[in-house]
Amino acid sequence: MRYLFPFLFVMLLGCTDDDLNGDVIVQDIIGKWQLEATKISPGGIVDWTFVDDGVVYEFSKDGTLQLSKWEGCKAPVNGTFAIGEERLYLRFLCNSELYEPVYLISFEESKLILGFLGCIEECSYRFKKIN
Repeated sequence: MRYLFPFLFVMLLGCTDDDLNGDVIVQDIIGKWQLEATKISPGGIVDWTFVDDGVVYEFSKDGTLQLSKWEGCKAPVNGTFAIGEERLYLRFLCNSELYEPVYLISFEESKLILGFLGCIEECSYRFKKIN
């Protein structure tokens, strides 16, 4: 199996405590997650805003990813993911264009929280596990 981010997966196989935490995150993310709320700040304090019919991310043990939708793309969208240094790296094609978003990754009360690194203010996405 060829991973698009082999250096990140190698990091997760090391022997340090930090790498073991990465293994836990990888195991925790496997499965289907549906977006349930967003926290997008235009320049101030905001709270979670619930989302109807949010995108579903499906993370597989082999490092593959399927998105139920992505703005402007024919669904479903297939790609790969990797986790390293508390970041989630995605890679997929949409209309022949390569997308490689990177998110901070954490878990709170059994919810997956992704924070987009490209935002100046807060851009967080909360997912609930659906399987």
